[in-house]
Amino acid sequence: MRRISLLIISQQEIQRFLLSFDCFPTFNEPEITIWFLCLRLRQLSIERAMDLTDSFTWEDLSTRDSDTGHLTAAGWIPLTLKYSRSAAIALLLFHIVQSTIRIVTNHETMAVAWYPFDWTVSPFYELVNISQVTIYKT
Repeated sequence: MRRISLLIISQQEIQRFLLSFDCFPTFNEPEITIWFLCLRLRQLSIERAMDLTDSFTWEDLSTRDSDTGHLTAAGWIPLTLKYSRSAAIALLLFHIVQSTIRIVTNHETMAVAWYPFDWTVSPFYELVNISQVTIYKT
């Protein structure tokens, strides 16, 4: 396993890194510097956590506790994946249905755009919606 040593970060590297964010007005240099310092101070904890991940894999652990029969952390992982996938699909389907109903009933498009023709008439309205869907899909 290859580790990145955080103690070798020099002051010049930090300054070069901070100068690369000058084009972003939302970044605050002191916050980034504090983030670097926190990583430097927590290096041993980070390395210890990385070493612990090498000692096992979740597939090797039992999914149920032998004494109580309750699920262990390894048993919750497949359930979490299943329910989070189902929740994401349900939210996506709800959004698609809600957007489709809104577009059809209010005679709207997906995005507000200017067109050099009257897009509210029948063949152009459908073509505009299809073009907007294909543009957002790519």
